[in-house]
Amino acid sequence: MPFIWVTIAFVILLFLQRWTHTHLHGLSLLVTGKPDFALILYAIVLLPGVVLHELSHWLAASLLGVQTGKLSLLPRRQADGTIQLGYVEYYKGRTLGPIRESIIGGAPLITGTLVILFIGFRVFNVPEFSAALQTGEVDQLAHAVNNLFQTNDFLVWLYLLFAISNAMMPSASDRRSWPAFLLTMVVIAAITILLGLTDAVVANFAQPVTAVFSYLGIALSMSIGVDLVFMAIIALLEGIVGRIKGVSVRYHA
Repeated sequence: MPFIWVTIAFVILLFLQRWTHTHLHGLSLLVTGKPDFALILYAIVLLPGVVLHELSHWLAASLLGVQTGKLSLLPRRQADGTIQLGYVEYYKGRTLGPIRESIIGGAPLITGTLVILFIGFRVFNVPEFSAALQTGEVDQLAHAVNNLFQTNDFLVWLYLLFAISNAMMPSASDRRSWPAFLLTMVVIAAITILLGLTDAVVANFAQPVTAVFSYLGIALSMSIGVDLVFMAIIALLEGIVGRIKGVSVRYHA
């Protein structure tokens, strides 16, 4: 079940992230009125998440012994019209392989998940909120919600969750080695089955793998919840600013 939910939540978050990035950039354009300034404002809003994203790539590559090059946190428009908020250069030698490259590409998702879980458990006390939600009792839920809003620097932590959630997902270039990685895993699984080691593998790894996916599911669920809140705020601001200025942003599919 945790694996199924993580798969569903991952897809949902990808769609929410696409909407958020598109309309956040559109709102920035409405506010500034100039494409270059809009790009800067859009990048500044997501800067904490972008910093964590690129540093995660750099750290993973360094720990895996992969030579790194330039690290940039400056936004730029690419030839195809998409926006790149940052990047890290690393050198693909013959020994890199799909496993190490997949780890480097997926590093922002790992570090982002850890930071989100830290904020959720240590700052917002998510277990208390979840327990109150499961009881279904209004008084306990109201008490948990009240404690949540009384968290010190509530808005700052909520903003950090938003910025990290919308920058931790692997980009298309981060995912380019994943097919080869998945094929490698399929081959390993097939060999395990042929050698009759399935029971031993399940006995030793089922519990830790389930725990990992459970925590990942919690992090993705928090990200979805935070994104829905900020999507409503972005849509509201976009409508207000557009009405005040008498203009609107037209989006192309």
